[in-house]
Amino acid sequence: MFNLTPEEKKVILFLLAISFCGITLNSLAKLNCRVKKIFCPQEHLSRIDLNKISLEELIRAKCLPAKTSQRIIAYRMEHGNFRNLEVLKEIKGIGERRYEKLKEIFFVE
Repeated sequence: MFNLTPEEKKVILFLLAISFCGITLNSLAKLNCRVKKIFCPQEHLSRIDLNKISLEELIRAKCLPAKTSQRIIAYRMEHGNFRNLEVLKEIKGIGERRYEKLKEIFFVE
């Protein structure tokens, strides 16, 4: 039928194997959210200015529970703009572990 050299057969088999792996990974990503997090980048890769973000945007970012987001906005309204990120530790619900994660997401101008 086809007269293929051994090298051409190897290339075709390699391309078929790579295609099969890609299809499998794509299917797994659609079925399992843990796999999707590994292979798909997050939507919000840029850092967020803590003094300019609204409550709705903070909740939509899904980096904090809604209650903690409300406490951050309430703290900002009561005390004014954040001077630095260390102030986040004063808010109920933000301990040292959560602060370490949040300082990579937020910044203060």
